Amino acid sequence: MSGLPAFSVPALVVSLLVESVAAGAACGLGLLLRARPQGRRVLSGARIGALALAIPGWMGAVMLSGPWRDGGAEPVVMQAVCLVPLVLLPLLRALDRLPPGLTRTAAGLGAGRMVRLRGLWLPLLGPSALAVAVLAVAGAVMVGVLDG
Repeated sequence: MSGLPAFSVPALVVSLLVESVAAGAACGLGLLLRARPQGRRVLSGARIGALALAIPGWMGAVMLSGPWRDGGAEPVVMQAVCLVPLVLLPLLRALDRLPPGLTRTAAGLGAGRMVRLRGLWLPLLGPSALAVAVLAVAGAVMVGVLDG
């Protein structure tokens, strides 16, 4: 007996896929919202909502595992959806802290789309994207162990 817990690889893959799609959609939507005047308020509200749902979502993901489960993909997807607010916290915080006229200023100075992506967005959102990736993998591993 090795002492390692049972592990479900399909649950890991499904959970990681759901959390990655949610993080990518939130990043794209957040960048689009920043261009609007009301976008900063929406991002602040989304950050507060994610913060309010992070701990209950984590507890919901833990509670959805157990001997009463039927199996299948539905509980795994629900566990991953419960973990999404926790995963999105660093990204929403980074998007909320970006200066409002940064893209317009860079475009006005002659920076093209690729230069803005490489010179602005990757350095500013890179550390939070790394934190999102670490939290997504940790959540997927937790779901895989709970469902194993």
